[in-house]
Amino acid sequence: MVLFSIEILRGCYMLDGREKIAMLMFSDADSTRYEVPIPLPKMNLQDQAAKDPIYSVEVNMDPFSLVVKRKSTDTVILDISHGGFIFEDQLLQISSSVPSKYLYGLGEHEHESLLHQNWNWHRWGMFSRDEFPGPNRNLYGVHPMYLNIEDDAANSHAILLLNSNAMEAVLTPMPGITWRTIGGVLDFYVFLGSTPSEAVSQYINAIGLPYFPPYWALGFQLCRWGYNSLDRVKQVVDDMRNADIPQDIQYGDIDYMSDQLDFTWNKTSYAGLPEFVQDLHQHGQHYIIILDPAIGASQPAGSYPPYEDGKAKDIFIRHGDGRPMLGKVWPPGNAAFPDYTNTTTHTWWQNHIVDFHRNVSFDGLWIDMNEPANFVQGSVEGCTNNQYNNPPYKPGKHGKIILL
Repeated sequence: MVLFSIEILRGCYMLDGREKIAMLMFSDADSTRYEVPIPLPKMNLQDQAAKDPIYSVEVNMDPFSLVVKRKSTDTVILDISHGGFIFEDQLLQISSSVPSKYLYGLGEHEHESLLHQNWNWHRWGMFSRDEFPGPNRNLYGVHPMYLNIEDDAANSHAILLLNSNAMEAVLTPMPGITWRTIGGVLDFYVFLGSTPSEAVSQYINAIGLPYFPPYWALGFQLCRWGYNSLDRVKQVVDDMRNADIPQDIQYGDIDYMSDQLDFTWNKTSYAGLPEFVQDLHQHGQHYIIILDPAIGASQPAGSYPPYEDGKAKDIFIRHGDGRPMLGKVWPPGNAAFPDYTNTTTHTWWQNHIVDFHRNVSFDGLWIDMNEPANFVQGSVEGCTNNQYNNPPYKPGKHGKIILL
C-alpha cells in the first residue's frame, strides 16, 4: 500500500564525499513542511552522486520502491518495497526490512537489554517527557537512530531519522522496522560503517560531538534534593573530608533557590552561599547549581528581573493569538517558557547566568526540566482544541507536554 494525500511527493538521495553516508528524504514538492531547524554540522552534503560509494541505490516508480544495498556483500540495508508507505499531512509512515535482529538503539527508553529482543510488532514511542521510567515508556531524550550488525563478519550500519515530531518505531517479525511520525518530513541518514565503531563514529561526527568536559567533571560528585539548608550541605562536605572520602563536586538542587526561582538563592536558609563556594575552591573542589528553563511568572511586578527582562524582550512562548503560554513547574504560581530557538533568548539566558555568577561563583550548570517539563497538560488554560493537539494518529508515547 502506498498512500499520498500530499499530491506531489519529492524524494531524493544524496551521497557524501566519503562514499559511506547516504541521505534519503521524502517531502512535499509543492508546500513547505516543518524540518528540524538545526543543521547537521558535519554533513555538508551535496546534491550529487559520490564517485565510488560502497553501496547502491535502486529506485522504481511503478510500483514505488527504494532499495539500498552494501556492494561488497549485496546485503539489503534498507528496502521500502514492502508497502505501508503513507505520506499524509499528519501521518507519515514508512517500513523497511533490516538485515538481522542484532539491532541496538532507539531511545530513550527503559530496555531489558541493549539488544532489542521483542520483534513481535513492538512499539517504541519517542517524544521527550519528564516522568519516571517505566516499561515501554518514552523518557527524557529522543534518539531515533539504530545500529544494526548485518552478518557474522560484523558489517554494520546505522540509520537516523531526523524528525522532531512525536513518533514511534515498530519492530516487526520479518525482521523489519516501521517508522510513524505525525509531522515534518522523512529525512533519513544511512551510515554505512562498515564496522560497528565506524558506523557510530560517522553518526556522532555528523550530528556533532558532545561538549568536552573539564577534567574535574570526571571526579567524585555528590548530589541530592532536600538538603534544605546550607548548614546541612556544609556538614556533608565536612564529613566527607573528615572521613577521607574523595569529593570533587558538590551540587545545589532547587532548595538553594528563593521560591525555586532561577538566578536567586535563599538568603535565610542558604545565607553565606558565596563564601561556601569560595571555601570549596580553596580545597580544590567545585560547585554545580541547578537551573530550570521555566521562569517564574507570578511574582510581584518589578521583583523578579529575569522574568521582567524576558517579557520586555518578548522571548517567552506564546499562544497562537499572542498571549503568553503559562504552565506550572517549580516556582510558585505560573511559569513562562523561554523560546530557546530565538537567538534573543540566548543572549538573555547568558546575561542572567553571568550576573548570577558575579554573586555565586559556581563552576557548572545542571540544566533540569528541559524536555520541556510542565506539571499541567498544555498550559494553565488546558490544551487548545485544534488539529495539532488532536492528531488523527497518536504514537505510543506517555507524558505531559507543552502543546500549541
